[in-house]
Amino acid sequence: MTSDPCFSLPSHQSFNTQSLLSFCLHITKSIHQLKQIHARLLRTGTNQPHLLLQLTSKALTFPNNNHYACHVFDQIPNCKNEFIWTSLIRSLSQCSHFTHSISLYAKMHKNGVSPSAFTFSSVLSACGRLPAIQEGKQIHDQIVKSGLLSNKVLQTTLLDMYAKCGVVDDARYVFDEMSDRDVVSWTAMVAGFAKAGLMKDARRVFDEMPEKNVVSWTAMVAGYANLGEVSAAREIFDEMPEKNAVSWTAMIAGYGKCGDVRGARQVFDEICVPEATSWAAMIACYAQNGFSNEAIEMYWEMRSLNVKANEVAVVGVISACTQLGDPFIANSIAKHMEERPSELTLVSANALISMYAKCSSIDHALRLFDNMPEKDIISYTALITGLADHGRAQEALEFFDEMQKAGITPNQITFVGVLNACSYVGMVDEGYAYFELMTHTFGIMPLTEHYACMVDLLGRAGRLKEAHGLIESMPGAPDAGVWGALLGACKVHCNAELGEIAARRLFEIEPNNTGNYVLLSNIYASLNRWDEAERIVNSLEHYVSEQCRRNLM
Repeated sequence: MTSDPCFSLPSHQSFNTQSLLSFCLHITKSIHQLKQIHARLLRTGTNQPHLLLQLTSKALTFPNNNHYACHVFDQIPNCKNEFIWTSLIRSLSQCSHFTHSISLYAKMHKNGVSPSAFTFSSVLSACGRLPAIQEGKQIHDQIVKSGLLSNKVLQTTLLDMYAKCGVVDDARYVFDEMSDRDVVSWTAMVAGFAKAGLMKDARRVFDEMPEKNVVSWTAMVAGYANLGEVSAAREIFDEMPEKNAVSWTAMIAGYGKCGDVRGARQVFDEICVPEATSWAAMIACYAQNGFSNEAIEMYWEMRSLNVKANEVAVVGVISACTQLGDPFIANSIAKHMEERPSELTLVSANALISMYAKCSSIDHALRLFDNMPEKDIISYTALITGLADHGRAQEALEFFDEMQKAGITPNQITFVGVLNACSYVGMVDEGYAYFELMTHTFGIMPLTEHYACMVDLLGRAGRLKEAHGLIESMPGAPDAGVWGALLGACKVHCNAELGEIAARRLFEIEPNNTGNYVLLSNIYASLNRWDEAERIVNSLEHYVSEQCRRNLM
């Protein structure tokens, strides 16, 4: 227990207790002390509204305590203090609790507390970051009714909100109505057009700007780079009087998107001291373009320089490990990451689960999943798919049930994993039930992948005519995966009739896949139909020789 004077006060000294508690709130230096004072307020019955207001205000001065501040604030009956309402809304928005910030504003409005321009600005920022365009438009209407629309800061915030939400027509309307535009409003308009991919409009406004800043230059670079127009991005980039980390990163990402790994590396090497975002962009560029070893080498180089890996870097190097499928490399990277839990976000943890599953470390995936404080649809889907791929069908289906009990709605990819699990263990009736669940309960239209799973499931069970009937009932054209599943089943069960049908379709869809010829030939051979088998082999030999002749021409 701290030795703060407020903790030694006798509870019957009401007036002095309130005064000294107020003083203690003023001088407290930690959230721990603040909560002790709060406890004393509750014990002594001196939790007066003005003290709770002071406690709420003080709680906002300590980082990562917005929810506690809101909890204290909720204890104040019918609070009309606009400053505290606004401070909470602003603090929640600044700490990325955007939904909570907007809902608190709605509660403020319902309680009849008149917002200030600062209140409107804070909640509009939250709307822009979510994005929440409908709420933003409602707030716009309220600003008009309040008579504050002429406020320059509010106009700029409105413009920025519409631009970030991608509603560039409304952003342009606000921009055109502004009588006094500063560099911030010009930049918001440029960034809005660039984000929407309207680079001609962005360039026109950019060229009209009386004064450009590094943000407007960077918005142009990023806009062109995101569209894959690297030459235009490079032209703007080279003209920039001052480059920042965002512009360097945008150029690297732009080259990576176009598959120009060498160009991306040249930009990276031009940076005097690369920041974490630039390292991450280069790692992602390597991984996205199949340069897995280079991505991993760059990750280790970055860590040797004590550069903290962000989410993009982590996901990039995990993707590279997944591509290689090397358990040793994968485990070394994963161990390094798990030793740094602060860097292991939900997104990167999900990527790790997929990597473990694809690198034959499904037990590691299970342990990581169990230790995750937060799980989403991607977490469950990655684990279910991984377990199914490893033949652990019953566990996969158990996690599917757990996911639904947790209130997480499955998606199309989840059901691919579930149907695969059923296929591996021959659970035909269950597979049909899950297929019905997907279409009728969750309203998910089956993809060709789902039909391929069902054909494989029926094929493994020897129900080949049923599988062929399912293919014929498909609303769209079956792809190679669907016909391939049927042909493979025909090979197992020596069914030449349906094998021929499947093979003919496959010859049309993927004529370069010689494996289909081999499968059909093997079906004939297993039935001692040697003439047909030889005919298919001869057709294959003729096809291969013809391809070689064309390649030599």
